[in-house]
Amino acid sequence: MSTPTAPTGAGHRRPAGPGPQSAEQSRPSVPRGGPLAVAAAIAAGMVVPVQARLNGELSQRLDDGIAAAAISFSGGLVLLSLLALFSPGLRGALRRLVGAARDGRLPRRYLLAGVLGGTFALAQSTAALVTGVAVFTVSAIAGQTFGGLIVDSRGIGGGLRQRPGAARLTGAAVILVAAVVSALPRFADTLAPATIILPALAALAAGFLLGVQQALNGATTAASGSPIAATWLNFLVGAVFLAAAWGVKTLVQGTVGDPLPTSLWVYLGGLCGVVFIGASAFLVRRIGVLLLSMASIAGQLASSIALDFLVPSGGRSPSVLTVLGALLTFGAVWIASRRLRDTTAK
Repeated sequence: MSTPTAPTGAGHRRPAGPGPQSAEQSRPSVPRGGPLAVAAAIAAGMVVPVQARLNGELSQRLDDGIAAAAISFSGGLVLLSLLALFSPGLRGALRRLVGAARDGRLPRRYLLAGVLGGTFALAQSTAALVTGVAVFTVSAIAGQTFGGLIVDSRGIGGGLRQRPGAARLTGAAVILVAAVVSALPRFADTLAPATIILPALAALAAGFLLGVQQALNGATTAASGSPIAATWLNFLVGAVFLAAAWGVKTLVQGTVGDPLPTSLWVYLGGLCGVVFIGASAFLVRRIGVLLLSMASIAGQLASSIALDFLVPSGGRSPSVLTVLGALLTFGAVWIASRRLRDTTAK
C-alpha cells in the first residue's frame, strides 16, 4: 500500500520472479517507516471519534445499532465503488488482487479481513450498550495492544517481524494504563461487574481481531499495489457481513427500527471509515501493527477530547484524568517508537 531486498509494502510492486511468493514469504525484514508514518497513524486515528459520533447519531435515529453499522459500511463501499468507476488504476489494482489470490501469492482467507472489521463494528453497536463506553474502550484497547504484540512477533500477514523488546512492552503497558486513567471518570456509569464480564471479553476479542485485520490488509495492499483496493475489499466484505447480521436480527426480533433520517450528514461515517482503513492498510507494513494501533489510539483520545470541548455530547466536559490519559498515550507511542526511529536512522 529490482532486487530481492527491495521493499514490498504498500505502494511497491514486486517484479516478476521465478515463481509466486506467498504473503508470509514476502515478509520485509526491517521497518521502513519513521516519525512521519507515526504522525500519519495518529492523524488517521483522529477520524475515528468523528465516525463514532456520526454512527452514534445514525444509530439513535434508527433505534438500531446494527443497522447503523451496516449502513455506514455500505456508504463507504458506495464511495469506493464510484471511485473505481472513474479510476483505471484502482480497477487494475483490483485485478492484480484477484490474480494474486488465484495463483496463491495471497492466501484467499486474507480476502475476508473485512469480516474482522465488521465484527468490531458489531461489538460497538451491541457490547458497548451493556458494558458502557468506559469498559468497552479499555477492553478494546487492551485487545488491540495484545493483538499488536502477537501479530508483530509472529509476522502474521507477512508483515515485518518484531520481537517484543523492552521499549515495545513498556509502551504497551503505558498505553493500557493510559486507557484506564482516561476512562476512570466514566466507570461510575457501568453496571455491576458480573453483568459485563462476557460483553467486556467480547470487546477484548474484537480489539484483538482489529489488529489481525490491519495485518491482513497490509498483505492485501502489497499484493494489489494499492491500499485503496484493500480498503474497497474490506468494505465489500464488511458490508455483506453486517447486512447479514442486520437481516438475522430483523428476522429474530421482527422489527426494522425507525425510518431512515433525511439529514445527509449522519451518513458520513462511511467516509471516515474509508480514511482510517485506507491509511491503516498503507501504514501497517511501515510501522507494524502494535505501533499503528498505539498511534491511532493516541489520535482517537486526542480527537475525542477536542470534540468534547468543541461539540459537547451528553453535557460533560473532558476531565483532568481524561486529558492525562491522552497525554500518557503519546508518551507510550514515543517509547514504543524508539527502536523504529533508531532502525530508520541507520
